[in-house]
Amino acid sequence: MNPKRKRPAAPLLLKRADLMRPLIADCLATDFSAFVKKAWPVLQPNRPLIWSWHYDYLGEQLTLVKQRRLLRLIVNIPPRTLKSTLITIAYPVWVWLTEPEHNFMAVSYNLDLSTEHSVMRRKLIQSEWFQRLWGDRFEMSGDRNQVGQFMNDRGGQMIATSVGATAWGRGCDTAILDDPLSADQALSVTERTTANNWMVTTLPSRLNDPPTGAIILVMQRLHELDPTGFLLEQEPSIWPHTRIPLVAEQNERWEFPISGRVVQRLRGDVLQPERFTPAVVEERRSRRLAFAAQYQQRPAPAEGNFIKRNEVRYYGGIDPRTGQADDKLPENFDLKVISVDCAFKDLQTSDFVVVMVIGIKGRKRFVLNIVNQRLNAAATEAEIRRQRQVRQAWTVLVEDKANGPAVIQRLKINVAWRNRN
Repeated sequence: MNPKRKRPAAPLLLKRADLMRPLIADCLATDFSAFVKKAWPVLQPNRPLIWSWHYDYLGEQLTLVKQRRLLRLIVNIPPRTLKSTLITIAYPVWVWLTEPEHNFMAVSYNLDLSTEHSVMRRKLIQSEWFQRLWGDRFEMSGDRNQVGQFMNDRGGQMIATSVGATAWGRGCDTAILDDPLSADQALSVTERTTANNWMVTTLPSRLNDPPTGAIILVMQRLHELDPTGFLLEQEPSIWPHTRIPLVAEQNERWEFPISGRVVQRLRGDVLQPERFTPAVVEERRSRRLAFAAQYQQRPAPAEGNFIKRNEVRYYGGIDPRTGQADDKLPENFDLKVISVDCAFKDLQTSDFVVVMVIGIKGRKRFVLNIVNQRLNAAATEAEIRRQRQVRQAWTVLVEDKANGPAVIQRLKINVAWRNRN
């Protein structure tokens, strides 16, 4: 090789990269899933991305929203499955690649959360990776480039706000509601009513062009009448509903709306099993109501909120189902409780009175004794006093129905008499 001859490799490679850059930019601008995969190191540089089929499915639904073939959408998916990253952060930025004039309003239950999402959107836009590929398509406006609201030089803006906040004077082409209620707010009738009313009154009035304006609601279920439940009850025909439980409750068939791809889930299949291992699922499932709502997207468990037979264990003897000796009864309990379900009378036609003694040890509950008889108020009081003495259980819960109030009153009188004497 002639040492005087210059190597043209580096300049050629540079030219090839320059030639490929517009092609890559155009490809990512039309493929949402590909865009998210490339944007992930910018958004989460220290976390590996474990891709899932449902990200592709949601990507096709969001593409339909962008094309205005879908104007309303509800998405309920489990926590930590990229609901905010995909829909609230990446999607608006992706739309700006081809529609920089598009206006977005992102709404959460409080302004801090909305602002956090806004910061991530701006971080993505201002990243070196983004500017290298699409820096020539729009520029950020210097006079309105704040954490909660920013614009570009093509007229597009992204606004972060909260449910119930004043939105007058602010409009959008697409509104994204990401967790419009917190878990605590969902327990309040007032908070739920405020959020639901805001969604159906104030929010639609903020759409710049009502016939083409889009609204996306993404959240985990928290209550039967949370925003998802409210909208599906009031306007079921208007809102397409994507509900993806962590554990499939039945065989599922998911047909993608654009590609026609089909994903089959068998009953019991877990979404992203690499992340949600059997141990993780079991730990989440131990909090039944939270698991049913936030992970299964069903505020009331499919089997109801009752004790399932396969959860019952035996102690101090032989389990009749397995023939094996079960755990021993704990020597000490954190608490012993007497729970009483009363009836009206002690007639043969009356319901039974149930007096149950429950021992509590950590997360476990032990049924120490059950009395199931027809008892009047006096006999019920006597049985409660007997169980207190025998079982050393001093906490008594009496249902305030039937002759429960009379039993409560008799117990109070008995305690007062003992205190006086």
